[in-house]
Amino acid sequence: MKSRFLMTAAALFAIVAPLAPAMAQPAPELVFALPVTDGMESEPVSNVQLTFNTNVTISHVDIETPDGVKLVLFDVMANDGEGQTSMVFSFDLPVPIVAPGQYFINYVAEVNRKDGTSDSVSAHSSFTMLEQ
Repeated sequence: MKSRFLMTAAALFAIVAPLAPAMAQPAPELVFALPVTDGMESEPVSNVQLTFNTNVTISHVDIETPDGVKLVLFDVMANDGEGQTSMVFSFDLPVPIVAPGQYFINYVAEVNRKDGTSDSVSAHSSFTMLEQ
């Protein structure tokens, strides 16, 4: 009986153990943005910062203006097909944002695990620029 239990436990471990690394690294989640998510800004915005809960590879970041124009801050295709990998990212804007309205910071981030699995997120953070 004891050897049957040990064989069952060993078989279960052989199935579950390879999953442990995938479970250890969480899915990408934005935990902080600057400008602050849903925040109100009264000073010009010249930089965007994104902080994630784990190391991610960023493949695209843009800011969508109130009139629908997208200012690309980073794109994997413009970077020789290479994403940027980190937990914290900082992007300088080509010109400071001063016009009032709601802005969206759109991003695509991915976690690639050693076991070949991955998770990705395509989402946004928004902020409102107040009239100055």
